[in-house]
Amino acid sequence: MASTFGKSKRIQTDDEDLDITPMIDVTFLLLIFFMVTSNMKQSATVNIPRAKHGESVPTSQAVILTIFKTDGDPEVYLSDGTKDNGPVGMEEVTAYVSAGVAEGKKYIIIKADKDLPSGFVEEVARAANEVDDAELTFYIGIIDKK
Repeated sequence: MASTFGKSKRIQTDDEDLDITPMIDVTFLLLIFFMVTSNMKQSATVNIPRAKHGESVPTSQAVILTIFKTDGDPEVYLSDGTKDNGPVGMEEVTAYVSAGVAEGKKYIIIKADKDLPSGFVEEVARAANEVDDAELTFYIGIIDKK
């Protein structure tokens, strides 16, 4: 039998191994973070018509409606940005637009407060569009108060 006295064998223990578990955990966390926050599909493109400098809607040929936000329901006024001639209901909006069309007006301008629900603006536009045999062009503007 050979004696191993005086010779030491080096035995590897777990303490000497490099533990890469935390590095793998961080890598997976970063991977999950980038997968969740990245946008995988391209954003939809919207074709917006180019603005024509110097051209605007002639207000003399337009019926103007203004919608103001209140504590209750929004209010519609038959005026150009002021609280005159109102508040009115949808039937009055249709009658006002019909009278404007009878005068030869072909544009509808709807001015709305900034925080109005878009559904209410659409409801006013539908009421204005109930005029028979009229080819109207709608313009919607947002009143942004400071």
